[in-house]
Amino acid sequence: MITVLIPAHNERESIKATVESVKTQTLQADRIIVVTDNCSDDTAAIAEGAGATVMASVDNRGKKAGALNQILSRILPEADDDDIFLVMDADGRVSPDFLAIAAGELADSKNGAVGGVFYGKPDKGGLVESMQIAEYVRYARQVVRKNEQAYVLTGTATAFTARVLRAVACGRVDGTLPSGPGAYYDERTMTEDSYMTFAIKTLGYQTPSPARCWVSTEVMPTWAMLWRQRRRWQLGALENLRSFGFWTKVTWKYSFKQFIAVCELIFFAAYFTSLGMTLASGTYHVMPFWLAIGGIFWLERIVTARKAGPKAMLIASTMVIELAYSFFLKAVNVYSYYQVIRNREIAWLSGLGKLAEEIAMYGAPTGGIGAGVLGAGTVGSIFVWGDSGWLLMAFFVLAMATVAAMTVIPRKRAAMRHVGPPRA
Repeated sequence: MITVLIPAHNERESIKATVESVKTQTLQADRIIVVTDNCSDDTAAIAEGAGATVMASVDNRGKKAGALNQILSRILPEADDDDIFLVMDADGRVSPDFLAIAAGELADSKNGAVGGVFYGKPDKGGLVESMQIAEYVRYARQVVRKNEQAYVLTGTATAFTARVLRAVACGRVDGTLPSGPGAYYDERTMTEDSYMTFAIKTLGYQTPSPARCWVSTEVMPTWAMLWRQRRRWQLGALENLRSFGFWTKVTWKYSFKQFIAVCELIFFAAYFTSLGMTLASGTYHVMPFWLAIGGIFWLERIVTARKAGPKAMLIASTMVIELAYSFFLKAVNVYSYYQVIRNREIAWLSGLGKLAEEIAMYGAPTGGIGAGVLGAGTVGSIFVWGDSGWLLMAFFVLAMATVAAMTVIPRKRAAMRHVGPPRA
């Protein structure tokens, strides 16, 4: 039996299209349940009109996780172990084959959940929307090249079996998994999707994310909303890493990824500081070898944005706009770290020492652009750091250039055909 759960809080504008995208699946769902959570609009009536069953949360204070926990507690006890539950956002639209492919993947007992590959819905012309769409296309490309294994089981659309959801609940009781409010989802965390990713991987399951299981979702229309979204993602990620542990067989890759991001941030700041000093002193010069390295970064930005359309490729070719976007994302991370250090939002952290021990997690990939995309032709200006600083900078840039070059090389051609935002 296949059940689709769609938690919704005042989603009257999008809920009909979301339900309809589920009703047009090649493998039909047996139940489509819209979980109305503290709604003050007519989301429930619209959902019922579209053919969904509506179930309301009761006095829920746990946001999305709390609403899902309430409904799962009502319906999961009656489910068979092999029954499938697709949990998706109320502003999403899943690909026509999503349920069919997910059901096939979940028939393999080693797979605990199937995550969707998410894309931004076609933008309305705004720069901030275009940047997110290109970013999501690059992330989808990375997932496919990683043998279609999910970094994070996205909250936009992920399918679970009843057996795995029960295992998560048991793990939260017996201590295998971090405990907290809520039977299945942890209601304390700001990012319930990363919690479930860690939980299911800790239990020993794989988390495939097939390219054809795409889901389109709304992107943030303003810089202020994007800031709030990414700040929540980052703080929630740190929260979950603290709960599961910094260095486990599941979390170490996320921790290492964060370490690389911190290194990139340091070099990013140091490079432009040294470049400014070099320009001020009049000793700027171009080295052809490093100019060629810069060309690799430039090519990588364009090639990886190709599936986002000509507009994204044009923006990527300028480099300056994407560099500014990278600055923005890094500023979010810096501010999140600052909040953590100040102990304002995550009570378990106090001081830089604890921060260094616990900080880890994924972030939206930015490629190599923070390592000195625009300045790759002027690495000679790093003389202000001394020989050791120059060598360290050169090594880091070469490593990032190698990664960028490998990203451009085609891989898994059959799967890559399905990478790209939905146009319809």
